[in-house]
Amino acid sequence: MGVPTKITSYKLTLKTKRKLEQYATNLKTSKAKIINYGLFEIFVKYAEKVDANTVAAYISNTSLNLKPDSYTFHLGVDYYERIITLKKEVQSITYNEYHDNEFIGILLSFYFDKLAIFRKKKVNEYLEKGEQPSQVGLYLNKNLKEKINKICDIYQLNAGVLIFDILTDIHLGDLPFGNFPKDVVIESEEKDRIIIFLPPNLHQQLKTIPLSNSFITEIRAEQYLKKFNLTQKDN
Repeated sequence: MGVPTKITSYKLTLKTKRKLEQYATNLKTSKAKIINYGLFEIFVKYAEKVDANTVAAYISNTSLNLKPDSYTFHLGVDYYERIITLKKEVQSITYNEYHDNEFIGILLSFYFDKLAIFRKKKVNEYLEKGEQPSQVGLYLNKNLKEKINKICDIYQLNAGVLIFDILTDIHLGDLPFGNFPKDVVIESEEKDRIIIFLPPNLHQQLKTIPLSNSFITEIRAEQYLKKFNLTQKDN
């Protein structure tokens, strides 16, 4: 069962609109899923880094030209409530009022400029304008696949974008990993297949590593879930 959602509108700067379109193409997903990944990073992964003062400072120091067109998508009710709370806090600092669709647009601009997975060191080498992704089949242990699917369901994420994040997370070291993690335990030997899309350059790099794509993904995924405390949030 999916999380409760509501239809919400948002406005975009031209720069953000282009980034949404590019990354949706690179990872073969919808713009709404890229937006939801942004909200996941803002409110879940890096919640301690994003507060009203941070967003207000960004607004004060950035020229934001939101275009008049509005776009709609299904937004999780929990995200909506967090956005409205954050908007009120920001308004009390900036002494400006924002419509909901404007504030979502501001948050997305902030995300792509300051926080996005796509800003990670070396990640852009995998992402080129107009580049179509490769379809990749991974065999993950059943318990891990269930965790990933549950997280994607809770936060309305695309599994391919999550795994792309896992594989390119600089805090986990270069591919395959900085050193073999001794604290990672693969809980189940039973494997389930998951089909995702990855940028061709990343897929090619994975194929040159003398370890299976599935094994690399399993180890890095377990590290990632532990690092961002996601093993408890999927219960």
